[in-house]
Order: sequence, then structure tokens, then C-alpha cells
Amino acid sequence: MRTLRLNAANTTEIANAAAEQLRDGAVIAAPTETVYGLMTAWSNTAGRERISQLKRRSPDKHLQMLAPDLEAAHRVGLLQDARIQAIAEAFWPGPLTLVCPAKGSYETIGLRIPDHAFVLALLRCLEQPLAATSANLSGTSAATVAEEAGRDLDGLPDLLIDGGKTVGQASTVASVVGGDLTIFREGPVAADALRGIWASPV
Repeated sequence: MRTLRLNAANTTEIANAAAEQLRDGAVIAAPTETVYGLMTAWSNTAGRERISQLKRRSPDKHLQMLAPDLEAAHRVGLLQDARIQAIAEAFWPGPLTLVCPAKGSYETIGLRIPDHAFVLALLRCLEQPLAATSANLSGTSAATVAEEAGRDLDGLPDLLIDGGKTVGQASTVASVVGGDLTIFREGPVAADALRGIWASPV
């Protein structure tokens, strides 16, 4: 496993290097504004399967999508919705994963637009969303430093981006499938704030 150390001066350089590996089918571990994540290109089916193996979790469990904006998510299947747009304007980029209706091969997409300079630079370089999840064995604590992301898995990713310690609090997770807002996990984005936006007329 190759390790690259991230700093403010080399963000673009490392994003380009990581994007090149992702285009070749790689799985990487990298920091986000919440915890370290395992990531592969959204279109990489083999990479998704490998992430499930690294985490020892069922491949039937969906990975979230990391996208730079709603337009990128719409291009790969997210359905457009005025209230999702309102939530995006209020809380993204930021630590919110929103399960949304989708078309094509995905009935739903768990979308997050991350508030992290490296991940956003990576998404711009890659020119497609990422399939992602936390970099830890299923059922264990999420990794907040690079050493944990590279150690606490059933195997190793192809590339580890060491960006120092992350905040350590996982994102808020909610669903708007079926037209109702359901909070699965409250995190940095408060449930009441989400409910307020969802209930507002658009």
C-alpha cells in the first residue's frame, strides 16, 4: 500500500495522483470532514465489491455517493426534487448523507456533498462521483487517523492519503424516499434543522 501525506500545498497534486489510480480501478482510503473513508470510482463494480471485502460486510449493503454537487449526482441517476435542492442549499457541502430516490440500476442513492478540500479536488479531477463508506471493519469504530484506516481492515487499500486527524463524528443520515423525511442517525446536522427545511414550502 502506497501512502501519500496531504498538506495545504500539495492538495491538487495528490488529488491528481489519486484520481489516476481510481481511473485504473483502485480503492483508496482518504480523510473527509468527518472520518476516514474507503473510496472507489462510482462506476467501478469490482472496486465496490473489494470495499465490501475490506470491511467484511455484505455486498448488498449500498455505498454512499460522494459528489461535488447535485448536477453530478443527477447525471448518474439521482432524481431531481425541489425539496432536495433546498436541503442541498442549506446543508451542503457538509456532513449530511441523504438517501434520495434514483433511477436506472439504483432505486436509491445515499448522497453526500463533502466539505473537504481534498475530496472536492479529487472529485473534480476524477470527473465522476465516488462510491464510499467509512474505513473500518463493519461494526467497529470509524478511523479518525490514517494509521487506523490502513490497519483496521481485512486487507489494504491500494492508496492511503494521510491528511492527519479528522473530526471523528460521522455524518447525519436521513432519508427522503417516499416523500417523507426519516432521520436514521443524528450527527453534526441537527434533525430539527432538517425537518424545518423539509417542511417549508418550495
